[in-house]
Amino acid sequence: MDTKAEKLELMQLLLNTDSADVLKKVKALLKKAVAQTDTDHLLSTKANREHLATSIEQLNKGKGKAIKTADLWK
Repeated sequence: MDTKAEKLELMQLLLNTDSADVLKKVKALLKKAVAQTDTDHLLSTKANREHLATSIEQLNKGKGKAIKTADLWK
């Protein structure tokens, strides 16, 4: 079975389930996969890794500044 067919079969199974527990577990797995993809991207280059390390070091030294999300676009 090819990957596309497997995905379609999985989607059909999910569409036909009434189990909240199954859906909750699938959501958790998908969130974990997305988070891992984001992490992989952030750590994909030396420059990104160095920038993140510097930022973490600054936060650990108390040099962070709390801001509201809404203020980011002002």
